[in-house]
Amino acid sequence: MEQKTAPDNRLVSIDALRGLAMFLILAIDIGGAPIFQTFTKLWGEPFATAASKQFSYGFTEGLRLCFIAMPMFLFVVGLVIPLSLRNRRLEINAKTIYLHIVKRSVILFLLGLIAGGHLLNFKFTNMPVYNNVLEYISIGYLVCAILVLHTTAWVQCVLTGALLVVYWALFVFIPVPGWQGECFSGQMNLAIYIDNVVLGPFHRQGSWQVLATITFIANMLLGVLMGHVLFGNRTKEDKAKVLLICGLLMLIAGSIWGYWFPIVRSLWTSSFVLVTCGLTTILLAAFFLLIDVFGYARWAFFFMVFGVNSIAVYMMAHMFDFRLIGNIFVGGVSGLCPPNVQAFIQAMAAMTVMWLIMYYLYRKKTFIKI
Repeated sequence: MEQKTAPDNRLVSIDALRGLAMFLILAIDIGGAPIFQTFTKLWGEPFATAASKQFSYGFTEGLRLCFIAMPMFLFVVGLVIPLSLRNRRLEINAKTIYLHIVKRSVILFLLGLIAGGHLLNFKFTNMPVYNNVLEYISIGYLVCAILVLHTTAWVQCVLTGALLVVYWALFVFIPVPGWQGECFSGQMNLAIYIDNVVLGPFHRQGSWQVLATITFIANMLLGVLMGHVLFGNRTKEDKAKVLLICGLLMLIAGSIWGYWFPIVRSLWTSSFVLVTCGLTTILLAAFFLLIDVFGYARWAFFFMVFGVNSIAVYMMAHMFDFRLIGNIFVGGVSGLCPPNVQAFIQAMAAMTVMWLIMYYLYRKKTFIKI
């Protein structure tokens, strides 16, 4: 990994969007800062019970708040590939570019093992092939970067559509041996069957890994396609319009397709990819218009601090429970409060500690890149 200063032509809207995705991940999953869950409990048990559905990852159809962050993060990884490879083409030769792509993919995969706690786990029967989103990103980045180097945006668009359709067709037209139930069932489906056959003891229960790689790549490719729009030759206003139109089309297409191919996060279905990437693209259009066109950037500073060092804060949150650090400052005060209020104060303190560490790196112009 390298420490770099941010380039002058960096789009703040991308950093803000990446930072929003990272904030959602931190506030729901990792780092000891479950802000949303603890906040809902402040309003009584009935409300907390109803709201808790938004923060659980069970096999279910439709969208929840906790489902949006990871597709958004994948999307943004793809979004910046066209610009980063274009800049590298101007500076270095093709061999060095390929070495960088492979090196980055390997590092991301290793970081995924570290984040999942499996880097030095030599009990391979307990080690899933994919145990963290960074491993999906490593494979998706490798594929998407090579495609950007060797194909046009139109080819990438056709390939994205083909991947989404093929993923749907595999579920619909290939029967699972011995299974007579619904082809999208959480008990048994083609993804589970393939994992059992290919991975055997490496298969992690509740996670369907091999087949979903298809739509993880499609998810990132949609980001690549929007990257071509964002870094193209249109005016800024036209870019925002095209992004908004594309986002709406993805959202509508995914919602309609969801009647036949359910929106299921656990399977990373094609309809789920279109809906989440559509929402992300609409957010990108809004962020780009507000921040990079109209110049209203101050409101996004909180997210931007997370966004410029997203990998650093993601790894940090996996390795430490920042609630313990936050309690050094608020433990005495929170201890005087009711349990639900205490939990919320501790979650806020943990998030504050993580943000301040990233803010310190930001002020020092230290940006951890792979």
